[in-house]
Amino acid sequence: MSDIERRVSDIMLAKLRVREPSLEETDFDKSIFDLELDSLDVVELTQILERELKVQADRRTIGSLMLLEEFRSYFVLLATR
Repeated sequence: MSDIERRVSDIMLAKLRVREPSLEETDFDKSIFDLELDSLDVVELTQILERELKVQADRRTIGSLMLLEEFRSYFVLLATR
């Protein structure tokens, strides 16, 4: 795993563990809905990642992401551009 992948994962886990303390990186294959995240959770996570990585995410793209792994991959892509 690259440094940026690790950083994105760590940021996501820090935010998501507030709601689901037992969450691990192996759970990134779960959908946002399986973890009972609502739209506010997704917005907050997006804002945290944008701020920490100094990137700007496309809101339509964010709305189409279903799995946490897709979410992570998208932000890794943004951060490596």
